[in-house]
Amino acid sequence: MYLDAGNPAWIRDPGKLVEPLKRAGVQEADGFSLNVSNFQTDEVTKKYGIELSRDLGGKHFVVDTSRNGNGPLDGAWCNPPGRGLGTRPTTDTGEAALDAYLWIKRPGASDGTCEGGPNAGQWWPEYALELARNSKA
Repeated sequence: MYLDAGNPAWIRDPGKLVEPLKRAGVQEADGFSLNVSNFQTDEVTKKYGIELSRDLGGKHFVVDTSRNGNGPLDGAWCNPPGRGLGTRPTTDTGEAALDAYLWIKRPGASDGTCEGGPNAGQWWPEYALELARNSKA
């Protein structure tokens, strides 16, 4: 079990998450997750995760790469156009504290009715195809 710790654009200083994660029981969990349902790049998220891991005494983490292939789009968090699938799920991360890159959010699940999408969480085949077409993985 990994506790959700947001993403590097949400709380920019990972040190501010240490106490909240401890209160939530991160010490008893396998670790924490980053970038779930977000678009931050692997490079930025990995750096953030390593710092947070160090601040938590070496706790491990996982990163959601299901939509981060083209990184974030400034000012857009809800179904931003032009995004792509990111790194394929793997446990081969090259970083001891990073347990896996995963597709946690199902590619094609809508963030909401913005950008022409259906209600949040509903399957949106056009967005799924766009993510696949724009994939660099």
